[in-house]
Amino acid sequence: MQLLPKLRVVQKVYGNQPLRNRLFIMVRALVCPWQKILRHIGRDGTVLDIGCGHGLLLHLIKTERPAMQCFGVDHDAHKIAIATAAAGTGPQFSDTPELRGLAPASCDFVTLIDVLYAVPVDKWSHILDLARQYLKPDGRLIIKETVNTPFWKFALCMLQEKIAIDVLRYTKGHPPRLESVAYYLQTLQTSGFKIITHHRVDQGYIWPHYLFVAHKKTC
Repeated sequence: MQLLPKLRVVQKVYGNQPLRNRLFIMVRALVCPWQKILRHIGRDGTVLDIGCGHGLLLHLIKTERPAMQCFGVDHDAHKIAIATAAAGTGPQFSDTPELRGLAPASCDFVTLIDVLYAVPVDKWSHILDLARQYLKPDGRLIIKETVNTPFWKFALCMLQEKIAIDVLRYTKGHPPRLESVAYYLQTLQTSGFKIITHHRVDQGYIWPHYLFVAHKKTC
């Protein structure tokens, strides 16, 4: 899904939103390597997006893969209201971890897209435990984060997030903390996940995007 198709999805799904909201979501559509994330999500099954924000990832999934069952959860009730207003008969959204129609160990995929970097490290285990709770034994955890290298991308990312949190107030959360790739790998392993693959996905972007894909350990 290239640039123009992504923008068409935003306009179609969020066309009833005020211009301010649509512009923010359009920018989000442009700055994240969504297609590289979608390559690791199947054509059918169930996906839970933790920290789903306005629900953009799930709407992109439903556009390409209408058979997917899509659920999203986020602590920001305002963003969930926007995601729900746009959802129609598509994804289901909630601002609490309890999702109607979604049972533990029922998800083929759980995604965390730019979530952990805005959460204090001592809270990561709670989020990763939630992912483990909803993943099937052979389910796949997909994390896209921004890391602390190279330095120039790291600096630009920190500046953007400071503006989003402190100036524009589009994003709720703590000041961003961009960790090393090694730190993420160690955290995932100690949290009960086995790494399948991990690699940079920032070619052509000025942000240090990095992708981690893992299974949960069963023993």
